[in-house]
Amino acid sequence: MVMRRADWALVAGLGLLLAFMVGPFFWLVMSSFKTEAEISMGDPVALPATLALANYLDAWRIGSFGQLLLNSFLNASAVVVLTLLLCVPAGYAFAKMRFAFNNTVFFLILVGLTIPIQAIVIPVYQMIARLGLIDTILGVTLAQVGNGIPFGLFLMRNFFRSIPDELLEAARIDGASHFRILTAILLPLATPAVLALTVIAALSTWNDFFLPLVVLISPDVQTIPLGLVRFAGTYSAEKRLIFAGTVISFVPIVILYLLTQRTFVQGLTQGAMKG
Repeated sequence: MVMRRADWALVAGLGLLLAFMVGPFFWLVMSSFKTEAEISMGDPVALPATLALANYLDAWRIGSFGQLLLNSFLNASAVVVLTLLLCVPAGYAFAKMRFAFNNTVFFLILVGLTIPIQAIVIPVYQMIARLGLIDTILGVTLAQVGNGIPFGLFLMRNFFRSIPDELLEAARIDGASHFRILTAILLPLATPAVLALTVIAALSTWNDFFLPLVVLISPDVQTIPLGLVRFAGTYSAEKRLIFAGTVISFVPIVILYLLTQRTFVQGLTQGAMKG
């Protein structure tokens, strides 16, 4: 099959875009294996002469990345679980149940998509403070769940609306309750959308810097973004440690995305485009 000029131009453009996106990550990973002398005086785009694995060991020990990863894992896991518990049944209710002001309430919730968290950070902080949850992982978890509900509800509601009503009506004739319809019939069909929401919630939580900065104070409860900034500020002269710590910070979430990439894209497309 002969490629036309337009095809070659498209391939070249996509290759250039890929290089532009992947290039910085490749440079970062390669730099994390270099010695301090190679980073400071060597060619910045050259490969490391040897793999300095000691960079990762030193960064892990000095930066307390084990504790930071644990905090981020607990935070992201709690956000994902709470988001699913709230958005999945709420999405079903708004998509398949008829009640007063259904659409009005739904679109009022969607207003949250247009309001940046920075605009409401003061009332959010005051609410968390009144609950006595400042400087706790639970405090930042609740704030992140609330911030993510509008998109999660939008995604799940649109996915459930794409499922034919005849399927639900047949289940109701057989005497199935709303709970059974959701758990036994719709959830298996909604696996791609649920997985997409899981990845989005985990990714946004793992990379969130602003809300943890507002809520968390003590180093022993800080998440990866906060800990990495603190680490980089303290050891700014040790670039090898900063590079290694940065790679450590994003490896878990990259692995999650790679493992779920195909289903994630499928669920995101169906949930966002249908309905």
